[in-house]
Amino acid sequence: MENVSILIPFQTDHGEREKIFRWVSEFYQNTFPMADFCTGSCKGETFSFSKAINQAAEQSKGDILIITGADIIINPEVIRHSIKLLETHPWVVPFSKVKDLNQISTRRLLNTVPRWPLRVPLISRKREAIGGMNILRRSDFEKVGGYDERFIGWGGEDDAFACAMDTLCGHHLRLDEDIFHLWHPSLRASGNPNYQKNAELAAKYCEAYGNKDRMKQLIQESKLNRP
Repeated sequence: MENVSILIPFQTDHGEREKIFRWVSEFYQNTFPMADFCTGSCKGETFSFSKAINQAAEQSKGDILIITGADIIINPEVIRHSIKLLETHPWVVPFSKVKDLNQISTRRLLNTVPRWPLRVPLISRKREAIGGMNILRRSDFEKVGGYDERFIGWGGEDDAFACAMDTLCGHHLRLDEDIFHLWHPSLRASGNPNYQKNAELAAKYCEAYGNKDRMKQLIQESKLNRP
């Protein structure tokens, strides 16, 4: 794991999210002590998941990148298996279902030592996967220009990144595994004042899916809009 970087975008709320981030960070540092652990943020501006990930990537050293959320954990063996699968697949989404922990289970978990296997019974609601975790080579992250920083706030950036990766690097492999999403006060993408612009930009990526020339054009436009 010494050639692996774990990237987590985060901006504190000085409350529940901060507690969760600290526990999740320690979980990955305990589990993969040889990995390069990098956090990205966007201080002094509306939080941009894309800018935070790109910032973390710039700090990182590994040739393999694990991009995950500040409120997500997964069986470490699934990550190890996913890294091996990069030998035969372009990139890996290591889960297909999300287990949303409730508030009581999350607080119970935060009172334990961050390690696997988890030591407390958990109550969760399983749902279809949306965002969460990607495992890929740095060279492919750079090929698609990282995340498009024109996405402000939440919503659309994961879809755009997946479209770019599938089109320019090869279709992803999705594993039949679960990730755990820790409870925190909800923040809906639809409540973002930039939601409509994000949705329109994501639609452009979806329309360019499979069209390498058009996808490269979108990525170039993204780079030109960066400070």
